[in-house]
Amino acid sequence: MSLTTDFDLDIRETVRPLTLKELAPKWASRLETENKLPFPLTFTWFKWYYELDHPSKCVVGEAHGNSPTYQKECMECDKLGWEFGGSFLLHSKEALGRNIDAFLKHWNEKHLQERITT
Repeated sequence: MSLTTDFDLDIRETVRPLTLKELAPKWASRLETENKLPFPLTFTWFKWYYELDHPSKCVVGEAHGNSPTYQKECMECDKLGWEFGGSFLLHSKEALGRNIDAFLKHWNEKHLQERITT
């Protein structure tokens, strides 16, 4: 085994999973810090919904550097991005919590390892 491979393995073992606050701080503040979702059809509700409906502005887009390219590069991220919008439309904090958990699990299993090795 080469020194580079040993080093790569050591880094992967010491990297901790990232949180939503680290990946998408704007959305973490909105979804995890706020005690409730905006009341439907208010200015804030429309603003959040608009952003959730735009791939570069949604939770997943923010984690990908405010870029919509993830839609073509990662089908799971694309799917999860749309699920956030659906849960928001249903005004379900529980569903949004499940979306956050699923996104963090996916990100930390797939994309975190990709960024370590590049």
